[in-house]
Amino acid sequence: CTGVQCLIKQWYQRRVRATKCLGPVYDGSTATGHSTQAQACAAATDTACPAATCASCDTDDCNTIPTVVDYKCKEYEVKADATAITVKDTEVTCKKLPDTHGQCKTPSDTAVAADVASFSGQAVCMACADNDAKCATVSSAGRLAAVVLPVIALLYTLI
Repeated sequence: CTGVQCLIKQWYQRRVRATKCLGPVYDGSTATGHSTQAQACAAATDTACPAATCASCDTDDCNTIPTVVDYKCKEYEVKADATAITVKDTEVTCKKLPDTHGQCKTPSDTAVAADVASFSGQAVCMACADNDAKCATVSSAGRLAAVVLPVIALLYTLI
């Protein structure tokens, strides 16, 4: 057999020789943190691998599932008999690539109740579109700093 070794995940993981490997790519808008593309083998001429959802490669074991880490984003809601979007007490567990900042969507002042789906569930786990005036992107690292910095300031005043 010639070619590269591709990882294939069935009920167990195995390696298969092929000319090209296919695998999932990072997708922060999903609960798993990666696209639904299965680890697979393909012929060199096979082009059914859109870059947004599929990684195509030609080295041994190159089609691994992306490594992701958890971070949290606040979720938003519209309460009964209300028209404004408000922050919920719960947080959504999001996925990001290691050594990167997670991005969370927050509603801007122009967001209305009909926009609440953009700020709940896995939808909060991504950056806003560049032209979206109803949305602001915040870093998950910034949320941590908002808690830690006041504590440091308090400890400094006590010294």
